[in-house]
Amino acid sequence: MVLLVKPKTPTASVVVKDGTYQAELTGIRQFANAYGERIGFEFTIEGGQFDGVKVMRSTAPQLTQQSKLAEVLTGLMGRELKQAELAGGIDIEELIGSKCQILVLLSKSKTGAVYSNVERVFSAG
Repeated sequence: MVLLVKPKTPTASVVVKDGTYQAELTGIRQFANAYGERIGFEFTIEGGQFDGVKVMRSTAPQLTQQSKLAEVLTGLMGRELKQAELAGGIDIEELIGSKCQILVLLSKSKTGAVYSNVERVFSAG
């Protein structure tokens, strides 16, 4: 019997140039990586050269007034979070389909790979 193992085939990803883009939140998923538990927000760019390209922003799952998660949610909702939302939590899946603007900046991973990082999320209005 032969058991052949191969390195993971690199996926060809589209690198989105630095800039601000119209987008829609098209997915949310929980996962773990070297930084621990994460929530991944998937945005699909609408219009222009990168129409249909998906980019992601991940945050820690802890919701506090100063957290990156609160920053993303504030951008998606177009308003500051209410005290009741901070204390009781928010069903973030209800935000899927939200229109917004995203600031994309090129970043480099620990392995040296260049990727398009969603740095900030702003309301569409």
